[in-house]
Amino acid sequence: MQLGSDHRTDGTDTHGAEATSTAPSGTEVAPGPARPEVEVLRHDPLPRRLAVRWRRAGDAEGRRSEWHPLRAALLVAVVAALTWWLPGAAVFLGILVALILVHEVGHLVVARRCGMRPTEYFLGFGPTVWSRTSRSGLRWGVKAVILGGYVKIPGMGPSEEVEASLEPYTYRAATRPRRLAVILAGVGVNFLVALLLFWTYAMWAPDIDVGPVRAATGSGSLMWEVSRDTVTSLGDLVTGAADYSRSVADGEVPEQRMVSAVGGAQLTDGLLDQHPSRLLLLAGLFSTSIAVFNLLPLLPLDGGHAAIVVTEGAIATVRRRPRYRLDPNRFRVAAAVVVVALLALGATSMYVDVLHPLSAAG
Repeated sequence: MQLGSDHRTDGTDTHGAEATSTAPSGTEVAPGPARPEVEVLRHDPLPRRLAVRWRRAGDAEGRRSEWHPLRAALLVAVVAALTWWLPGAAVFLGILVALILVHEVGHLVVARRCGMRPTEYFLGFGPTVWSRTSRSGLRWGVKAVILGGYVKIPGMGPSEEVEASLEPYTYRAATRPRRLAVILAGVGVNFLVALLLFWTYAMWAPDIDVGPVRAATGSGSLMWEVSRDTVTSLGDLVTGAADYSRSVADGEVPEQRMVSAVGGAQLTDGLLDQHPSRLLLLAGLFSTSIAVFNLLPLLPLDGGHAAIVVTEGAIATVRRRPRYRLDPNRFRVAAAVVVVALLALGATSMYVDVLHPLSAAG
């Protein structure tokens, strides 16, 4: 396609006739500046166009709903294949995603109760498969990579740009008790879910015969023991980091072994042949571990954000500046170090679980 097709750059019009001057006869027309060549627009190659469409298709601004049949078909095919060939991994993935989603539901519900207006709540990450925007402005749905979920609350950072009309409903505009409640809501939900799972396991398991009250007290004791053991294991892992690294490098089982997603899938696969209540026990153990892990006072974990709120309140009291705010962006380097450490821990745990598979026998 050519731009400016009324005239060509060779001095003739579009019909091939010679261009004439409109100046009166007998006057000399000064030559004007040379006209630039006409730009010709060419289409990008098909692969690039498809990639651009795939990337931009996740944007649903101005639309109430969004649906991508191709992505949905691919997602269903992947889940079906995983369920067919690795049922244990599929079940464990479902358990893990469900625990993360209820964790995020805690953030979502409490944020709304505290006067905030979350804008997104999704299962998964990456390109959007399906979404819908509610009347309150919450966009929720399913993403292509279903390895967790998230809720987005505007104003988590003091420098985040937000529309002026929405500023009173942001995270940063709330009081410190409300912000702390929102941060700890996800952990609280995971603890409650763990208690419910342990209680249901005690009531349903064929080898346990207790009443509802005793099952409840036993569930609380079990959750406390799992929380204590998790904290102890994490502490031993930090103090024994050198021994852990040496054991992994030698292909041996570390003294403090962390269960990765691969190990969880291995345990789940072994539990499929046992009574279904055993899966409830496994889910309760992981729900408790997720809650304790998120309580660590490290960014970007929930405990890190809670520590910022508490520290901010202490500084504001000492300096007598009620409106004092700590910017989480100041701790970007520390947060990046934590993320790298967690990724390294996850990768090495998977490596150990592959070399030395876990068993749910007994």
